[in-house]
Amino acid sequence: MPKTLTHVAPIYDICKTYLENAIEGPFFKEPIPERKWQDPDQWMDFLGHQVASPLGIPAGPLLNSKWTTLAARLGFDILTYKTIRSYEHPAHPLPNVIFVETEGALTHDRMGQFVKPLNHEPLTPEELAITNSFGNPSRTTEYLQIDIHLAVHALEKGQVLIVSVFGTGSNLQELKKDFIKTALLAKESGAPIVEANFSCPNVSAGGTLYHDPEMCYELAKALVDALGDTPLIIKMGVFTAYDNMEQVIQSLARAGVRAICGINTVPMKVIDDNEEPVLGEDRLQSGICGSPIRPLALEFVHDAHTIIRQHSLDLEVLGCGGITSPEHFDTFLKYGAKAALTATGMMWDPYLAHKWH
Repeated sequence: MPKTLTHVAPIYDICKTYLENAIEGPFFKEPIPERKWQDPDQWMDFLGHQVASPLGIPAGPLLNSKWTTLAARLGFDILTYKTIRSYEHPAHPLPNVIFVETEGALTHDRMGQFVKPLNHEPLTPEELAITNSFGNPSRTTEYLQIDIHLAVHALEKGQVLIVSVFGTGSNLQELKKDFIKTALLAKESGAPIVEANFSCPNVSAGGTLYHDPEMCYELAKALVDALGDTPLIIKMGVFTAYDNMEQVIQSLARAGVRAICGINTVPMKVIDDNEEPVLGEDRLQSGICGSPIRPLALEFVHDAHTIIRQHSLDLEVLGCGGITSPEHFDTFLKYGAKAALTATGMMWDPYLAHKWH
C-alpha cells in the first residue's frame, strides 16, 4: 500500500475485501510509541468506567479484537467494536471505500446530492474524504462470542470497549426483538457498554430510525430494560431540524439511555464523470466520512449539548465525524463532547492519538 499523509501506510487496505482486512489486518508494521500515562486519579469517569483520556474510535474501523487491541496500544482509550448483527451477514462487494472530492465542507443543503471520486490519494488531513459502503457485515455468533471476549481482556486499565449493535425487522416488534437479541449477544460476550446503531446510511432499512422520537423511545426502552446495568449509547446521524433533534434526545433520556453518539456518515451520491454511480446501480447513495463532515458533526455536538443542558437530561455526548488532526479532538471537547472519536482519521494516521497525548 502507498504511504500518504503521514508517510505511514493506512491500516485498512481499500483494495482488499472487508473479510480480507478482518483476517489479514490491521496493516500496521510501524513502531508503537511509548505512552506516558496520567495518574489514575486524573482519569475521567465514562459511563461508570474510569478511562485515561477522552480519545476513542467510533463504530467502523475496528473489525475485530486485533484491531481494537492495536488502536488501544496506539493511545485510544474508548474503543468501539465494529457493528454486529444477530446473524452472519456478508459485506457489500468491492469497492467499499473510494476517495472523494467534496469541494469543501458538506452542509445541510448539500446532503443527498452528488460528489465525485478524487483522482489522486489525499495528501493532507483536510483533503481526506472517503465514501464507505459496507452494509453492516457481521461474523458468526460463535466467532463474536470468542472475539469480543478477547477484545475486552486485551485492553489496559484506563480503557474500555463499546460494542455496536444493529437490528433488522419488517415491523417494530421484529426490530425490537432482533435489537435485543444482538445487544444481549454483545453483553453476554463481555461488552462493558453497548451502542445501538439507529443511523446507518448504507443499508436499505434502519438508517433513519433516529429521526422518529416514538420509535426511538420504544426501541431504546426495550434495550435499556434488557441490558440492565450495562450502559446503552445510541448512534445518530445529522438532524435537519433542531426541534426534531430536541424531541428525540428527550425521548432517549426518558428511556434510560446513558449517552448519544454522532454523527454517523453523511449520505451522498457518488458518481463518475459520465454521471454513472461509482459503487453500482444498487448503491447510488453511500456515507461520506472524513474532514468535510466535521462542521456538521460539531453542530450536532453543540446542539445536543445545548439540549441536554437546557432540559437537565442525564445524558453524555460522544462526538465523531471529521477528526483528522490532533487539534480537532480539543475542538469537539470544547463544543461539549464527553469523548472525541475518530475513524477515517486514525485509519490514515494511526499516530493521531499519540500526537494528541
